[in-house]
Amino acid sequence: MNENQKKRWRERWLACINELTSFELQQRSWLDKTNTNLHWSFVEFMCSYFDDLVIDNRYKYQLQHKWITKTEFSIIEKWHDQLDKYDTPNNDDYNAAEILKDTKWQSIVENGYHMKIELSKIISASERQILMEKVDYSKFLSS
Repeated sequence: MNENQKKRWRERWLACINELTSFELQQRSWLDKTNTNLHWSFVEFMCSYFDDLVIDNRYKYQLQHKWITKTEFSIIEKWHDQLDKYDTPNNDDYNAAEILKDTKWQSIVENGYHMKIELSKIISASERQILMEKVDYSKFLSS
């Protein structure tokens, strides 16, 4: 794999973590009745992270190919596992209001936020900017 692919994957990875650890962004985007862009939903946030990044095997490929370090994985591992095991209320992945009220989800987001702070301490400044960016999802609504 070339360095460009690794760089693009890491940028997408950090953006996904950012989205999944921002309760404010989730509230604004998931509950916005004018939102017609499917990305801004619980289902797509989860699919973007697990499926698009191809990490459903606990980062096996990414660790083998040094796309993430063992230290980075040790920081995100517990949160990743919590996220992977999460079941939405009544198994309704499309009921954003109930998900956001779910204390289990709130705990995952809170744990993720703390994980994100730890991760931000060991990555480059340009990567930190992606991870910590305050996302204005409204500029993507027409996409």
